[in-house]
Amino acid sequence: MRLYTSASAAVILFSGISGALSEENHLYLVKTPSLKKTISNHLATFRHETVVETMHVLGGNRGRRLRPDADAAVDASTNTKSGKTTSKSAKATASSCQAKLDTCEATAAAPKWLFVQMADMCTLYRNEDGEYHIESSKFHKNTEWFTDRPFQLEATQPTSEWFNNFTELFDDEKGMPNAALTIVHDDISRDVVVSVFAEGYIIKDTEGEGGGEGQTYGYKLEQSTSQESVMSLEALMDGKDRVTL
Repeated sequence: MRLYTSASAAVILFSGISGALSEENHLYLVKTPSLKKTISNHLATFRHETVVETMHVLGGNRGRRLRPDADAAVDASTNTKSGKTTSKSAKATASSCQAKLDTCEATAAAPKWLFVQMADMCTLYRNEDGEYHIESSKFHKNTEWFTDRPFQLEATQPTSEWFNNFTELFDDEKGMPNAALTIVHDDISRDVVVSVFAEGYIIKDTEGEGGGEGQTYGYKLEQSTSQESVMSLEALMDGKDRVTL
């Protein structure tokens, strides 16, 4: 309920009411007592010349109020220009916000892809610089792609192509991908360790059993503090510098 007052009436307005007014929903006007007319006895004591001069002065002041001076005109012009500038700035801000909103909507509508790779044997090692790597010459020939919900898409890519395009694929300023490595040894699932694939690379096999046709794929691994606190690469390797799984 809001209360509005004026010089001659108090109006009580019940907001939130729609449709026809019922007996319980009335609009009331309460008139206030009007003032009695009174005549001052002091007016007769003023000389007529004084009254005329006073009225003349008042009339002159009133005329000056009605005639804007130069400063007022400048202020009005400045305010008009300022209003136009503010309007342009508001339109530019609204346009920028709309562009950002369109970008966010497009990003949300784009499918998010996940990946699966398999290798029949791999080597996990730590080099002299303390960097962890995982490598294998027995990766399956294809890498599987599938989308996160709500999409239900799937694709297949040759693993060699995946590693050739790895850096370009994740060069989007969002960081390198997280990966869950599932370790299976002697047909028994051993552990799951989560790490960042900080780098993907290919080692050409020029002297191996493949007669120079084979190649080894590898990743440089880096763990965040959170990932390391659950299962660290060091714990997975039981303190060794190299393990083959």
